[in-house]
Amino acid sequence: MVWKQKKMEPLVVISRTSFLVSLLSYLLFWLADIIQPGFVSRYFSVHIFLFAAILSGSLWVWVMEDYVERRGVHILIALTFGLVLAMLTWGLIEDVGIYRLILGLLLFLSPSLVYLFIKS
Repeated sequence: MVWKQKKMEPLVVISRTSFLVSLLSYLLFWLADIIQPGFVSRYFSVHIFLFAAILSGSLWVWVMEDYVERRGVHILIALTFGLVLAMLTWGLIEDVGIYRLILGLLLFLSPSLVYLFIKS
């Protein structure tokens, strides 16, 4: 219900919104620049949005008072990042033979292992 929502500090709302908007803008402009090279980078650097995302994300973490831990989301992100690492390893390393499979599996599991070590 809208009228029973928890009130948030204005600085938390502003920093969260600016983080999400700048991160989404960075990803979309970067993707547009990959699809059509020079479409964005000819006029300005897309890394300006990344810098804004880092600053506003740091501010958001600094002013945030309540943190809700979402273990399922953390595990999903770790597995997704592991899959991306494994795919990059598989595609970029062709001359190592059978070690390609071992490196791919190791890099697939490494973000999950780091997450488990951090949580314990």
